[in-house]
Amino acid sequence: MNLQDLIKTTRQNKPPRIVLHGIHGIGKSTWAAGAPAPIFIQTEDGLVAIDVPHFPVAKTLDEFFGYMDMLINQSHEYKTVVIDTADWLEKLIWKTVCDENKVTSIEKIGYGKGYVFAMQYWEKFFNGLNLLRDKGMACVILAHNEIKSFSPPDGEPYDRFQIKLHKTAAARLEEWADVVLFAGFAVTVNADTGKAINNAERVIHTTNKPAWRAKTRYALPDTLPLNFAALLTAIKTQPNKKGE
Repeated sequence: MNLQDLIKTTRQNKPPRIVLHGIHGIGKSTWAAGAPAPIFIQTEDGLVAIDVPHFPVAKTLDEFFGYMDMLINQSHEYKTVVIDTADWLEKLIWKTVCDENKVTSIEKIGYGKGYVFAMQYWEKFFNGLNLLRDKGMACVILAHNEIKSFSPPDGEPYDRFQIKLHKTAAARLEEWADVVLFAGFAVTVNADTGKAINNAERVIHTTNKPAWRAKTRYALPDTLPLNFAALLTAIKTQPNKKGE
């Protein structure tokens, strides 16, 4: 086979892998409900006031993976799978790891091995999402966040919003995703004081800043309205960034 037969230069037209993290009550689930033909896999009961197709809340990891298997193996019309939320999924993973090792806390397994065991289930999760993506489904993962101190190697420590997961799982999630979005409020600068202030407009931030974790493999604007259609439009009309 010729080398040039294998090389492709066109953009891959595959459904996006999206992570959105934000504070409690910012509107993450409402935002995801605006995705094309969504189906929610819940690990917490966050759809009380939202009318959207969803499975019963997964109480165990077996139930959660059972719902994923149904979407993978059965015919359906859903176009977007929404995981609500990643941090509560982590609780189910840790509970399974603890039960398997007959301990009451993942820390009691010792030498950090509990988190290594947990990653086996995270990889099963990502593999399942990839199969759904191959089936033509967009993948959306919602997560709460927390404020953590970050110490850059070339500067002073500072606080930032980041996904509320164990650091190994969070890093793997960010690696897997095409976009990691931070849901917050629009930031403006006071002309008199020069200080940044939040206003009431809810937006999604697409690029990494000292105050929050974010990333994108697309050439997106720095901020977008907290509206799923706005994100899809931006993805469809912007080219992929080269080299990613």
